[in-house]
Amino acid sequence: MDRLFRGCGSLHVRSETDRKYIDRTNLKRSRYYRKFARISRKLRDYPRGRSSQLGEWDLFEDLTSGSSSNLFLGVYGDLAIMDLLGEYGLLDALAEQGIGHPLLDLELSDAYRHILRLYDGEITPGRLVAELVFRRTLLSRTLEPVTENNRHPCLHLEWILLQNPHRRFDGDHPALPQQEHPGLALGDMVLSLIAQMARVLRMSGIVTVPANLHAALFFLRYYLALSPRIQAELLALKRVAKRFGRAEVAWGEQWGDLLEHGTGRPYRWRPSEMVQPLNDELHAWFKGNERYTREMERCQPRFIIRKGVRVRSLADGQVVRDYQTQGFPRKLVA
Repeated sequence: MDRLFRGCGSLHVRSETDRKYIDRTNLKRSRYYRKFARISRKLRDYPRGRSSQLGEWDLFEDLTSGSSSNLFLGVYGDLAIMDLLGEYGLLDALAEQGIGHPLLDLELSDAYRHILRLYDGEITPGRLVAELVFRRTLLSRTLEPVTENNRHPCLHLEWILLQNPHRRFDGDHPALPQQEHPGLALGDMVLSLIAQMARVLRMSGIVTVPANLHAALFFLRYYLALSPRIQAELLALKRVAKRFGRAEVAWGEQWGDLLEHGTGRPYRWRPSEMVQPLNDELHAWFKGNERYTREMERCQPRFIIRKGVRVRSLADGQVVRDYQTQGFPRKLVA
């Protein structure tokens, strides 16, 4: 078996290390936190029409009762959003990547689900830069023994797409599964902005269900899986990705080359809820939940990638995986 496989993930899920990881998973650790917190305080100064008032009203009720609104999440007007993107520095960051004429498109026809899209130059699919889909939700499962409130209003990030439509993949930067264009390398900034927005809306946290493994590993920086088993798997896979690269792990999972150690079965990502805690009560549930930590320790997942394989991006952007191990020669094309 050693001849055909290489590498492994975490040999043991170390309790002390993973407890510290849970402690670190907080927006306050973001390098954008201080700057974005200052800017967020300006939100209360926006006049109605650019942004609705941020006074005392039931924010959760607005998008769960089916009430219509011409404001994004019932709060932000289109002018306010563009002003805030400028304040946060996101428009300057986009301009540095050749995206100099951003156009905002809001889809608010569904009272329960709001979509924000950003294009460059013209509103056509080929110029799409960002797409984010939100709705409000309740994290209503029992979060004993720490939390007393079983109804935590959260912002649900259903979908996020960040890409540069003017760039193409090359041999040094292969595509990840489901990617059509290279990313913007602005993920940390955007997630921090979303978190600040959720704080302004007085949300307990942000919930997302990553559709694929590389997205889950990206969210792992600030989010925690509600399932301790999934959290343990992601921490082990993060160590594999650190050693072999994110593309190797992502395509390995797609092509059946990422295997569970011991059984040899291909590992498949199962979309699962991940949460970024934004208030003390929800964060304390992860930090102080001994059952959660014990379950992580009990799982002790290990993963291996087949030996002698590598991901390559061809000149035309096609991603291939070459198998060069003795007795196991083949090539797969995505």
